[in-house]
Amino acid sequence: MNKQKNALRAVGCGIIASLFLSSTFIINSVLADSGGYWAWTAVLRSLFLIPILGVVLLFSGKLKPLLAVIRIQPMIFIRWGILGFGVLYTSLALASFFSPGWMVAAVFQINILAGMLLSPYIYTDHRRNVPKKPLLISALIVTGVFIMQLEKLNQVHSAQAAVLSFILVLAGAVVWPVGNRKLLVDLEKNGIRLDATQRVFGMTMGSLPLLLALSLLGFAKAGLPAFSQCEASFYSALFSGFLGGVGFYHATQMVKNQPAALAAVEATQVFEIFFALIGEMMLTGASFPGFYGVLGMLVVLLGIGVHFINILRGTSVAAFSKINKLIPAFKTP
Repeated sequence: MNKQKNALRAVGCGIIASLFLSSTFIINSVLADSGGYWAWTAVLRSLFLIPILGVVLLFSGKLKPLLAVIRIQPMIFIRWGILGFGVLYTSLALASFFSPGWMVAAVFQINILAGMLLSPYIYTDHRRNVPKKPLLISALIVTGVFIMQLEKLNQVHSAQAAVLSFILVLAGAVVWPVGNRKLLVDLEKNGIRLDATQRVFGMTMGSLPLLLALSLLGFAKAGLPAFSQCEASFYSALFSGFLGGVGFYHATQMVKNQPAALAAVEATQVFEIFFALIGEMMLTGASFPGFYGVLGMLVVLLGIGVHFINILRGTSVAAFSKINKLIPAFKTP
């Protein structure tokens, strides 16, 4: 029963994290409309995140041991930092120039399926088995995501832009769960224990080689970034990178050995669509979705609800199992 309660807490953390993670899509869209160069958008968020996390780790006494681990095993963080963070934010920043933020957020939810489908290629233990029921539930959620977009397709500039944006976001949706899960696996193999904040900081530091290359590209193409782009990127680093990223990584770490619960936690990212929609309505005056949008939302909420029921049912089964074991002790001979 403790596992199920832990899973429910992890799902709750995932929902809260999705609130902060959604700020990335809104801010990237605003920066794209204001003319900010995509390379700087991808770079600045991570550069601002490093000192924010560094201060937190320094005052908690966790910075020095983390730096020692990075010195011993640098390639773990470089490999998965470049893939899971560098490639992710680069693809999302580029996609924002071709599609509105709500569409980028929606397509990104493919990562819910990607994490499970790639499990056989990531793990070598029991986690390599794809949980069929969570997979079907997550497929239902992704179906709802695409239904939501039917009435909004006319907002995309062209079919070519739609395809390019889809490919870019698809790439990000794949590397995000792969980077996160593979980092955990490599840390386990080497007997290294890190908390969520340390992992996010390590992956951000590991992405520095790609960030340096993007910085040189940004300077060559557009010069130094404007103050407004730096300010927006700082908020993205604080809310999405720190509060959202650390929160989500903490949630996945809580259920790293429970494939079904991990699938439910990853599915909570779908709430980013709702939070992004609310944010765009407040900041840009975007209208509330019509028939297809509402229908898609209902399908998504149905899928999330089934995930919760699946976890709660597991809790009930575990509880009744314990009760049944205790019953014989109270029977009279």
